Amino acid sequence: MKRIIISLSIMIGLIWLISCSRERIEPTQQLNSYEPIDDYLDSKKQEEQEFEITEEGDSPIQGLQGTKIWIAKDLLMFPDSSDVDFPFTVKLVELYTAKDMIYYQLPTVERPKILETDGEIRVRVFKEDENGVVQELLLKPDRVFAIEMPTDSVREDMKVYYGYTLNNKPDWTADVSDVNGNSADLYFTENSNSYSAFIGKLGWINCGKPHLGFNGLTFTSETDELDNVGIFVYQPTYQTVSQAYALTSDNFEDSTFVKVIAMGINSDNELFYTYLGVELNSSGSIPITLESISDDQLTALLDSL
Repeated sequence: MKRIIISLSIMIGLIWLISCSRERIEPTQQLNSYEPIDDYLDSKKQEEQEFEITEEGDSPIQGLQGTKIWIAKDLLMFPDSSDVDFPFTVKLVELYTAKDMIYYQLPTVERPKILETDGEIRVRVFKEDENGVVQELLLKPDRVFAIEMPTDSVREDMKVYYGYTLNNKPDWTADVSDVNGNSADLYFTENSNSYSAFIGKLGWINCGKPHLGFNGLTFTSETDELDNVGIFVYQPTYQTVSQAYALTSDNFEDSTFVKVIAMGINSDNELFYTYLGVELNSSGSIPITLESISDDQLTALLDSL
């Protein structure tokens, strides 16, 4: 596997000169085509963990990666507002690495801002109703539940973000009223190796901090059709994951080092990739040339981000 580190301002000029020259002497070539990457990414997702709750207790539910959840039946209701009895099932997804956020295609972005992040989780609760139909439960009005999210290095002023969909894309908001939730903590409390907060809505939760940037990337290729290729930009300092939509990334701050990873899969289920580092001092265009890679190699690459 290769990683190329480039200076964006120098690279943009070179790309322009090369492309002008090729237009004069090279005929148009057939681009390599790819299948949608979604099924491959879905196959690598973190599995949703399930916990059957049969009685009240003081101990938290604890996820495999260290998330803790305190939730009682008196906080919960069916969609028709009726009360809940035991047993019920809590489901948890934990995303604490760039790799897992990429597999879930859940970027850390509160458009137009990027989010410095220390993890994303999803908490859902289910219960079979009196008709034998499994229902997804809601928090009762004015009720909140407690969570704790682990970290290796505590950051200051991390806010509670809630996940939702905006213009058919995943997004985050720190305003719980945007997702019809209950009034709850705006900021996480910093502990020695974790963050804790009271949460006002079941669903996706992000421990994050906003940053406004002005430098974005667009992606082009002279060799590959990119419409079905998954392209992600990772900023290691903030642990920010951006996903390129319509071949355009979100905006980052000046003098930011980012890692670009592009992934494609063809009709024979063969994987292809590009991986490079960019010192981002201005907006610009990045050329993508996909090369063959094995599943194990691609997994190891994402683990190393």
